[in-house]
Amino acid sequence: MRSFILPIIFKQLSLWLVTTFLLIVIIFIPRDVIYETSKYGDIQNVDYDYKIEKHIGNIKDFFISLKLNHGLGTYYEGNTIEEHIIDKSLRSVKLIIPALILGFFLGILKGIFDFVSKDRKLGIGNSTTWFMLSIPDLFFMISLQLLLMLLYEIGVFPHIDLYGHEKLENQVVCIIFLAIYPLLFIANMTYTSLIEEEKKDYILTARSKGINRLKIVNIHMLKNSIQKILVNTNTMTLYMLSNLFIVEFLTNYRGAAFYFFQAISTPNSFTVGTDFSMNLNTTVGFTVVFTVIIFFSNAFFQIINYWVTPKGKGI
Repeated sequence: MRSFILPIIFKQLSLWLVTTFLLIVIIFIPRDVIYETSKYGDIQNVDYDYKIEKHIGNIKDFFISLKLNHGLGTYYEGNTIEEHIIDKSLRSVKLIIPALILGFFLGILKGIFDFVSKDRKLGIGNSTTWFMLSIPDLFFMISLQLLLMLLYEIGVFPHIDLYGHEKLENQVVCIIFLAIYPLLFIANMTYTSLIEEEKKDYILTARSKGINRLKIVNIHMLKNSIQKILVNTNTMTLYMLSNLFIVEFLTNYRGAAFYFFQAISTPNSFTVGTDFSMNLNTTVGFTVVFTVIIFFSNAFFQIINYWVTPKGKGI
């Protein structure tokens, strides 16, 4: 088992190191600007002023600060940036892991249903998946929030706290929001893979023997399609993390994405001399966290992918 796990881990670790390094280099790009003003002090023009020396200097200053402070520094009195990042990241992980699991397995079930019902005239299978994929996730989130509020107002549904992070129901609502797109994405991948498998000779042979269609799907077709589905899990994870920013902002869930957005945000308005720099230490910390999540997700699904393939099982 180690013989195939170690190369996968090493490959994903190498990709993680390269990706994290490039992202950190981007984070330290200088954000200096030159203001052109009139004789009355009004801003006439603002030009971006990039200097590679300043870029390199920002990176050097970060590592010097890292060494002097023995870490990323202090977030607020009595709390380090590392403690802040770990606390908020664990809060987000409580959403990410359940949403990944729900999106993946429910997506496969939805894809099977779409395939089995593809010949029905009601159009409740893959057509609904495509329709929902074409609609922005934000629409579903806001619509669900409004629906729950409406149901509570007319007295047919209990009150659910849609905003915050303190309650279990806050997490459940965010998990549902976060799992919407992965579920539909995996459902479409499953459906497409099953369509491709349906045309192969061994399926035609199984049907000619009178084997039940659902049995053929579950035992033969899905088994051979799972590798194609797993290949797309990287995209699923990336989409989920991008949606995490929307979900946490929309629900006021104070997790890693919420505070990461605060760290990189710039002033809504500016005057001459406004500083556009962001909280670099906090930004770097959260960036490492997000890339670590992607690393573990990719490694996990790559191991499963290798294990379920005939070649993987033979080793």
